[in-house]
Amino acid sequence: MDHFQDLFPILSCVKQGCVLALTLFGIFFSLLLLYTFHETDVCVYIRTRGDGSLFNLARLLAKAKDRMTLIKEMLFADGAALAAHSEEMLRQLIERLVHACNEFGLTISLKKTNVMAQDISNISCISIVYHTLEMVNDFTYIGSMIANNLSLDAELTTYIGKAATAMTRLTKRASSNNMLTINTKMRIYQACALSILLYCRETWTLYKPQERGIIGFPSAESLRH
Repeated sequence: MDHFQDLFPILSCVKQGCVLALTLFGIFFSLLLLYTFHETDVCVYIRTRGDGSLFNLARLLAKAKDRMTLIKEMLFADGAALAAHSEEMLRQLIERLVHACNEFGLTISLKKTNVMAQDISNISCISIVYHTLEMVNDFTYIGSMIANNLSLDAELTTYIGKAATAMTRLTKRASSNNMLTINTKMRIYQACALSILLYCRETWTLYKPQERGIIGFPSAESLRH
């Protein structure tokens, strides 16, 4: 990893809002994380397998056809989440990240940095540069709600409420407007209501009651009346 020590001048940059900015930052940030954690074994191992029923826990206990995945950090747009089994391990990861950010000239946003713990009733303060990080049970990042109990109930309730509000606002101008065709109403419904409800659907792992809650949401058929 000696090539990380070689410095080189940056003679040009991109303007704010440039489409290349996100790509370049992603490459830069990935390099920073590689430099931060390449010499540490502090991490979380997750046992996974790709066949069978997702909620069949007996399959995860089987030693065949499963694999161990090493998790040190998880990327979220222009941020990262650090994962550790214990409070002391988390401190080690944070200390390494702070040191790397100083080396690379980046600043950690202390107001946006929180600590979340699972199955721990009490945890001592974790700080970054004398700033005590807030302990939270859930937080919202880029529209997605993450909870320490891994439940989707709060997020689903929020998005169903937002979609229902959008449907209510569409009543007079769209669903009750006889001057609009059914095709136009369908497009409005998909753009203004359905898109809100299914905003983070790629990350959802739903149970049957949660599926019924989504299916029970007013469908496009309501725009016909």
